[in-house]
Amino acid sequence: MAKTAKPKVVKEPEAPLEPGEKRPTLWDKIVLRKWLFAAVGVHIVFGIIATIWIISSNQQPRKKFMAPGAGPDAAKQGAEHKVSLGRKQSTMSAPEQAKRVTTNSAFAKVALPEMPEMPSATTDVFANRAIGMGGSGTSSGVTGTSGGGGNGGGSGINFFGLRTRAKSIVLLVDVSDSMVMDLARPTAARPGLPAPPARTQAVKGIQTYAALEAEVGRVIRSLDASITFSVVCFAGEVKPYRETLVSATSTEKERAFRFIQQLSPALNAVAEKRKKEREAAGFQTDPGANTSVTGMNHAGTRTMAALEYAFKMNPDAICVVSDGAPTDGGFGGADILTKLKAMQAALPRPAVINVIAYLADGGQKFMADLASQNQGSFKEIKPGMSSFGF
Repeated sequence: MAKTAKPKVVKEPEAPLEPGEKRPTLWDKIVLRKWLFAAVGVHIVFGIIATIWIISSNQQPRKKFMAPGAGPDAAKQGAEHKVSLGRKQSTMSAPEQAKRVTTNSAFAKVALPEMPEMPSATTDVFANRAIGMGGSGTSSGVTGTSGGGGNGGGSGINFFGLRTRAKSIVLLVDVSDSMVMDLARPTAARPGLPAPPARTQAVKGIQTYAALEAEVGRVIRSLDASITFSVVCFAGEVKPYRETLVSATSTEKERAFRFIQQLSPALNAVAEKRKKEREAAGFQTDPGANTSVTGMNHAGTRTMAALEYAFKMNPDAICVVSDGAPTDGGFGGADILTKLKAMQAALPRPAVINVIAYLADGGQKFMADLASQNQGSFKEIKPGMSSFGF
């Protein structure tokens, strides 16, 4: 099939200019079409204005900071600024108070750490009075005064709930036979008095002394390394762990506790029980054998002699635990208190004496006076106190 040829478009040539006629310039063309160019220019101007308005409306206004002293109320604003800053710093200066962990038993196997010192609640203990922020006051323990005396320095020491702050301390531990056995008590009714109640079990024994020994061991092991200390065991005679104060290193603390264990009256009680069992079985006992397994005389309570040993070391605090009145020859309780008064006056600073009456058969008044007259605290541990494991 034959292709049809497309007709060619031929541009007509511009008409020739007349003689003396000029070709129109760009400006002539603009003037000729002025309304068209005016409409385009108006649209461009409106577009620019709309763009600026949209951008400015989307921007957030900036807050202006006025430096103190720039306004009419400069002094008032500066004072308010300082007060606000001071409140903020005061709330941030003290750390959050830790929750206190407590235990119902004084002889728990787990020794709880001391609470950290808080800058907003500093409390020092002086002669049964707690002096801190907000005032002062006294408080009572289970059967005596809680708290304790102190010289305001050193680390906190908690002995049977009696708290003391000291840099040096001596523990006096009664190891007499009566610590593991009850004294003889009447079983028949006296004239005009009702019959005493029948006792189903002994109040004191090896188990109660073991609880005491555990508490003494806990106190010794909890001593801070900055403290100096010693231990004195007393009964019919007196034996010190060291005659001078020693640093509370791990080695010294363990040696001191073993020293107390080796002089335990419970060892003699166990040996006496085995001796009776052997005699009942028909075995003969050597008359020359040493009756004391510990090699110490446990018959007696020489409290004054133990105190004299402690005073020679010049400690900040002395803690005494005993179960009865002193038996220091001709010295009675009143004589001991009078002598201690003179001994305290000879020291550079008085020693605080805290006293624990542990399942005492007597002598509670003397022990209470011993504490109160020497800036210390007194507590009596009685049978039936579940908090002490009885």
